[in-house]
Amino acid sequence: MGPGRGGPGRSRDPPLHARTPRGRRHSPSWPSVAWVQSRRSTECPTAPELPGPGAVPVLQHASWADLPADILGLVVGRIPRADDRARLRSACRAWRAAARAHGRPPPPLPLLVLSDFAFSSFCADGAMTGARRIPLPSREMAVDVRCVGAFQGWLAGVQLNKGRYFGDGRCFLMDAFSRDVIRLPPPSVATHFIDAYSRSLPIANGSGAVHCTVNGAQYVMSFCKVVLSSSPDPGSKCVVAAISVHRSAAKLALWRPGMTSWCVCHGGCISKFSDIALYQGKVYMFSKLTTNLFVFDISEDDSGLMVSRVERCVTELPEVKDSYGQRWNIVEWHGKLLLVVTYLGGAEGWHNICKIGVFEVDLSTNPFKFTEINSLDGDCIFISPCSSNSFHACQYDGVEDDLIYFIDGGLYPAKNAPPFDRFVYSMKDGTMAPFAAEIPEGSLRAHDGSPMNPTWLFPSE
Repeated sequence: MGPGRGGPGRSRDPPLHARTPRGRRHSPSWPSVAWVQSRRSTECPTAPELPGPGAVPVLQHASWADLPADILGLVVGRIPRADDRARLRSACRAWRAAARAHGRPPPPLPLLVLSDFAFSSFCADGAMTGARRIPLPSREMAVDVRCVGAFQGWLAGVQLNKGRYFGDGRCFLMDAFSRDVIRLPPPSVATHFIDAYSRSLPIANGSGAVHCTVNGAQYVMSFCKVVLSSSPDPGSKCVVAAISVHRSAAKLALWRPGMTSWCVCHGGCISKFSDIALYQGKVYMFSKLTTNLFVFDISEDDSGLMVSRVERCVTELPEVKDSYGQRWNIVEWHGKLLLVVTYLGGAEGWHNICKIGVFEVDLSTNPFKFTEINSLDGDCIFISPCSSNSFHACQYDGVEDDLIYFIDGGLYPAKNAPPFDRFVYSMKDGTMAPFAAEIPEGSLRAHDGSPMNPTWLFPSE
């Protein structure tokens, strides 16, 4: 809508109804004042007086802001895309208040955010829209800023230092819609506080150890995936876990509000990770070297977060004929932890995948029990290198359920590796089909040709 008096705000998108030049008769589709008043009252509207002979008709002007709140609430509930809802809320104060007051609509469909903060919307028919940029605050609009994670409406971003061997210079969390920013400690520091605290923990039910340090004098990290336990609202006990891969060395970093430094962990089980997740206050990490699941217990003290225990859980997954390798993703679904296993065939590309297995992890047994499931009970799963989650698909007409959407190729593929696998898998019949062909391959690569990991964003409203 345009910014004039008759429109609802600053949106640059086409108006809901074309405005007429001043002085011309309005289209009958505009609501009259009498109609608006009748929607606000329980009484029937009084019939308007007909103009007498020779009287000049008076045009009735109505504002879009006067649309009844109950109708706007119904409209919001029928809009499945988060970007369309954001445009409606930004139209004017009346629309924003009506959208938030009239009940809570179902969560919008996911967005795919590329590393450069461009996003593409998932549509009800399974297609993706063209990419558009998410505006960043002025301080975060620096060169080499990339998106490395998401939780609900929040995005995690980092900025690469000018010298690639110096890791990331800054890290921040940003609300994708309000653009509120929370700045985290820098991932790389040359000098830090003198009150460093370290702990070395042997791996229970395994070999080796994990070494953790808070307020370390020096650490260099380059984040490739950041996950959150909850929304980082004021007063929350949000935990941030990040995986760093820098010069072929992997580290796990932990942070919570109030800490001025990361808790940095390294060890053999971290060096060859495949995926991580924060679940019920613990960090779960799957190792592609040993194909085992590792559980990190987290404690809090005056120094902040610290790992208190590390345990190896033996993973025994079924073998698949003609499969030469596997890829693992950890996804939370209905309060349960799922392990999605992609069995790779003898060649690259999704059309050479032997099987997709979905396993529910039973955390009550020792060792953990993995049970294969064949249905998501009407849900869908969206998988990407930086963020994966499930979505209640049956909330919207036209969205097919029991599907898994992949835009994946691992967190740190080689520079000249094939493009990300982009396909959709049906748990009903085991078939696969191409997905997200609307996103050009160039959008998934940096200027030097290296892959740029995308992330799924699941806004709450």
